[in-house]
Amino acid sequence: MSEQQQHTTPFSQTLAYLEKGCLDAELSEQLADVIKGVRDTGKQGTVTLQLKVSLMKGTEDTVSITSSVNSKVPQLDRAQTIMWSTYDGDLIRNDPNQRALDLKTVETTNQPAGLKTAAGQN
Repeated sequence: MSEQQQHTTPFSQTLAYLEKGCLDAELSEQLADVIKGVRDTGKQGTVTLQLKVSLMKGTEDTVSITSSVNSKVPQLDRAQTIMWSTYDGDLIRNDPNQRALDLKTVETTNQPAGLKTAAGQN
């Protein structure tokens, strides 16, 4: 390693200093949300940190660091609904071209039916 690399502050330590530690906390929270989404959906998620570094006006060694954090938490696929439309712009749940069946509920008993034997059987 060069002498310069030996004296460089670790990125994780610098990150803890940025925005008085609030950036580190925000990244931790967003990473946890993405991990939960990935586990729930099986889809990929992302957390992106961008740091803009610029020299302060009138200085040679003072820098300003501005951060932006973006995350993409994967979402479950939403259910599809199939409906039929009318000429006047309404939506209906049943196909207007299909006849309706007059279905009725069949009453049942909760007692099991007795066994029957066939004639000629021993």
